[in-house]
Amino acid sequence: MKKVFYIIITLIFLSCQKEEFEILGASESFTITSSNVNVDFNIYIYLPPNYPQQNVDYPLIIGLDGDSEFENMAGIVSQRIAIGNIPASIFVGIGYVGGDDNESNRNRDYTPSVTQGVEDGITGGADNFYNFIRAELIPELENKYQIDTAKTKTLMGHSYGGLFTLFAMFQERDTNPFDKFIPVASSFWYDSGVIFEFEESFFQNNSDFPVKIYTTMGSLEGAVMIASFEEMNARINSRNYSSLKYKNEILEKYGHSRSDYISYQNGLDYVFNN
Repeated sequence: MKKVFYIIITLIFLSCQKEEFEILGASESFTITSSNVNVDFNIYIYLPPNYPQQNVDYPLIIGLDGDSEFENMAGIVSQRIAIGNIPASIFVGIGYVGGDDNESNRNRDYTPSVTQGVEDGITGGADNFYNFIRAELIPELENKYQIDTAKTKTLMGHSYGGLFTLFAMFQERDTNPFDKFIPVASSFWYDSGVIFEFEESFFQNNSDFPVKIYTTMGSLEGAVMIASFEEMNARINSRNYSSLKYKNEILEKYGHSRSDYISYQNGLDYVFNN
């Protein structure tokens, strides 16, 4: 009986583990110093098989939490390329030099407003972080790699990373380098739902929204997260943007920590094929 019990516990444990994805292609990294954020970033690069090809410009996909998530996110991108769901693309994960204070770094960079008592350390650095990506990182990437310089860029993130992806989504379109967004399990609760203010401001200043968005929330997230997710979906759908491609899904039987990888897979398929 004890042996059966241990087998059951092991199976439950294994079922909760995140899937690992094989990377088909090459990877490398470099460090960049940001004048906007005043820190050094580790930039992790995935290059698809047969890169580079002559006269080919590759779409760029950027993912957050690069220090912990690069390999699996790059594996997902590699998988979607291999099965033909998305074109050969360059994937970039953004991480931090040092790595010992990643939680404080992401709390600073992924949050759109300054709060007191919500997180230890500095918050409200999303604007600086966005400007780092837009004005420092992407030009450097375009200088180093064969990246399509048109608006064919994708941003994806989970939790606070999803919150930042929403924040970037609502920035000025004329200077926004992204036209595809995959915000997953976004922290709508942050600062009493301040992200809704950014959505409202965007609507007041824009008559159209020519982007593609795929967004999810796990059904096990809890009532507040799900209600906020549904409110954001209702708001965006009510704006009647003629050029917007928007899909939202509740992931049945998924919680907060398990919703990211399946969402990235489905999200990449959606934003590249609609």
